[in-house]
Amino acid sequence: MHSAPSPSDSDSAIGPFSGHFPPEHAWDNPTVQDYWEEPALPTLPAVRSSLEVRQLARAVRKGRDVSFGGFSPADFERETLEGETVETPSTLKPHRRILELDALRAMAAINLVLFHFTHVYAVKFGFSSPLGGEWPYGAYGVELFFILSGFVNSMSLMRRGKPVDFVAARLIRIVPLFLMVIFANLWIVTFAPLNGQPVSTQQFLANLTLMPRVFGYECIDPVMWTLQVEMMFYFVLVTLFCKGYLQRYFVGWGSLLAASLVLCPALDAAQASYGHTSLFAALSAVRHLLVLDFVPLFAIGFLLYMIKTGVGPKWKNLLGIVVAAGVFHSIDHGKHNPAATALIIGLVTMAAYGKIPVLRLKPFVTISAISYALYLCHNNLGCVLLNTFDQAGLPPLVCLAIVIVFSFALALVITNRIEQPITKALRRLYANVSARVRRPAVAEAVAG
Repeated sequence: MHSAPSPSDSDSAIGPFSGHFPPEHAWDNPTVQDYWEEPALPTLPAVRSSLEVRQLARAVRKGRDVSFGGFSPADFERETLEGETVETPSTLKPHRRILELDALRAMAAINLVLFHFTHVYAVKFGFSSPLGGEWPYGAYGVELFFILSGFVNSMSLMRRGKPVDFVAARLIRIVPLFLMVIFANLWIVTFAPLNGQPVSTQQFLANLTLMPRVFGYECIDPVMWTLQVEMMFYFVLVTLFCKGYLQRYFVGWGSLLAASLVLCPALDAAQASYGHTSLFAALSAVRHLLVLDFVPLFAIGFLLYMIKTGVGPKWKNLLGIVVAAGVFHSIDHGKHNPAATALIIGLVTMAAYGKIPVLRLKPFVTISAISYALYLCHNNLGCVLLNTFDQAGLPPLVCLAIVIVFSFALALVITNRIEQPITKALRRLYANVSARVRRPAVAEAVAG
């Protein structure tokens, strides 16, 4: 067994299914540690006040010994010209992470692995579930993942202040391993088909975009649909941020929730009669692009982050959570229990405030660190192995245990030996390119 991944750069998969690596030191609060779920890339400051920049630049030129919140002109000149991360006093906060939220991601990952090796294995591929039936809590793993994603990615974007850095960090985190796994899955379904259906060239190309359902194709690996949802959520989140609607609930989140409440049930009802029409296809694409089926969950995560940071009236945030939860249960056709949703919201809230110390245990942190690789790599290969062992006559529970252990071991190896080195190299490359592109603008500001 390989050791747990070392503390290093990593994010939200998942997306909500993104790996997080434990930091080596704690801040003053032992439950809140250095947040580098998307490690701060060496870029120019997320400057909120152009006046502060002009004042600092003027002080640099005149050699004055002044500072803003402990940030001196020398710091400004040295760090901006060297391409280091700099923040003005209005944004001067360390990037922090909350280990309990990572632990909840680990719990969701375990839950989904069990669900996929029972439900997907039996329903999608037509084999007998090793448990004699499907794991009944799989849907709540997805629900938990998306609420966590709303919280964590809102925190990441708002603390960065630069959408381009947020998007770059997410793409660097998600795309390299995804591309490797999608080619591996093509090989698996070609030489060890699970459902007897070949993958067409069009389906494969659509999968490479991370958005196959937008183009009317299914995922090569059935569990990868959540990556499409995550990618579209980033698009929605950045759009709301750039338009200034992220904290204008009625205009931003309210419009999306209203669209969810109207469009999702209407399309579901029209599926049988109008599913073949171009209008239905266009509206379905909009539904997928705006993640209307799941935007209530992301909104809940965002609002929980607003409460955690004390932004906006608490009553308004709480009311928004109630409305978002109501919309979600109005469009999900009874697939989720409202009491379970309330429990998940409570768990995320308590974890965000560090009130569940048991979640800081090392096994949870380790599983969270490998959760992205685990999610991407376990299903198709695991189901092939599960069927192989079953055909060899091993007891179903033994088959399941072997495949689960193999999946976790594989995720550890991939995270340590493949994912981390590639991700670090790409982040360094982005940091260097970003610094070269932005350095002239800073030099010009300092010069006059």
